[in-house]
Amino acid sequence: MPPWTWTGILADFRDQESTLRVSTSGSVVEFGYALNGNNPARFDLDRLSLEPNFKPDSNTALPRQQGLSIEGWNETQAPTLNGMPLSLEGFEKSHCLALNPAGDRFVLGTGLSLRAFDARGTSLWRWPVPGAIWAVNVTGDGRLVVAACGDGTIRWHRMDDGREILTFMPLQNRRDWVAWTPEGFYAASPGAHGVLRWHVNQPNWQPAREYAVADIPGFYRPEAIKLVLQEMETPRAIGLAILAEQRETVRLLTNSRLPPGVKLHLMAVGVSRYDAVHLRLNFAQQDARDVASALASTQGGLWVTGSRQYLADEDASRTAIRRGLDTLRGAITGADDLAIVHFSGHGAMVDGELYLLPHDVQVGDAVALKDSALPMAAFRAELMRIAERGRVLVLLDACYSGGASLDGQAREVPSSILSTALAAANISVLTSSSASQTSRESPAWQHGAFTAAFLEALSGADGNHDGLISATELAAYIDRRVRALTGDAQKPAMELRFDGTLFAAR
Repeated sequence: MPPWTWTGILADFRDQESTLRVSTSGSVVEFGYALNGNNPARFDLDRLSLEPNFKPDSNTALPRQQGLSIEGWNETQAPTLNGMPLSLEGFEKSHCLALNPAGDRFVLGTGLSLRAFDARGTSLWRWPVPGAIWAVNVTGDGRLVVAACGDGTIRWHRMDDGREILTFMPLQNRRDWVAWTPEGFYAASPGAHGVLRWHVNQPNWQPAREYAVADIPGFYRPEAIKLVLQEMETPRAIGLAILAEQRETVRLLTNSRLPPGVKLHLMAVGVSRYDAVHLRLNFAQQDARDVASALASTQGGLWVTGSRQYLADEDASRTAIRRGLDTLRGAITGADDLAIVHFSGHGAMVDGELYLLPHDVQVGDAVALKDSALPMAAFRAELMRIAERGRVLVLLDACYSGGASLDGQAREVPSSILSTALAAANISVLTSSSASQTSRESPAWQHGAFTAAFLEALSGADGNHDGLISATELAAYIDRRVRALTGDAQKPAMELRFDGTLFAAR
């Protein structure tokens, strides 16, 4: 198959090795058009939008470059790990570095290739590139490598084998862009449809022929391009896009409940690093991160992307959580929108009152806790305000979600107290445990049991194999799976106040 071609360097990614930012799922990338990251812009694949001079937020992250003893990775031909040389070809110069969030591997961008190594320095894969890699990042979920190339493109590669799955090219006018797969399917802004062209070599030194891709029927597939990062390959993305088109056709014929433009909104909160030692958790931050990533990358065929918020550790203060709930309310535009609020951290009961514990909670005594925690009554009031505009699903993976004391010891409280306290018309609630049970987490799952079960449910809860997951299917799967993971030591509590489709099965 002949290659894609274009003319000229469109963006200069040099000296952006420490500033290229990506979201957890990889769908949002922030870069500079010019040297040193000047003329910044944000590209959002889910929205197929390019935004110059955007307002920075906490939804993207810089490349991780600390955690392993790697030296000489910036502009040398002799990078090392623990003082030992990393294998490069002769005269190959390393330009940039990014570590996998798990710390078990890392990638180098060089003048010739994109390379991955494990934590011992063993080469895992090498992928040739059309120009020097000036900046590289690894997505928060560890699935993708995002590389800014010397030919003015940003490319997404699979972390497991290095295979390139998507390319994005911003044009010099800082308004137009085009994104395409290796197979040639593409999406583009209105002014960039004519950019991509097939070049076909001719025999006997004749000039190559070229054909505008826009003139070839079937290659313009914007809805499929949105799904490429989710599916990690083009064929499944194309298939899901076609299924979504057919599902919409059926919906119009059958007057189904989910109209076009219905949005999925998300606020995921995870607190692991509490100041109080007895409150610290191992995986709450990862719970929130992976829930945000999974919902961002798997629901494009069913929902339009709505508001997304991810608050972890220091960012998950009481004020930030309340402000996030207010933002969530303002983002809802229709009664069929679904707002998901996920909290992974601690809950507590003090003087008969329930509280969620944000990062900045003070637990020196009951007064300090009550003054700094988030009262369940206030949390519920915010949820009720959101529910006036759309549906709300609350996922609460809180250790001692039945109630806890200041010293972290569980106390007997009425079964299902959180779920019943929060549930209301238009608000369904799933909590990780009932009564005085501890919400368990384990290195084997790398999550709390409840969140692990929820993430599995996105692919395993589709009992009737229709490609959709209803509220009852989700609740039944989580209940069964949490019991299995914990040997019946933990029983989720649930209050479902609406049914119907929640998620597309992945």
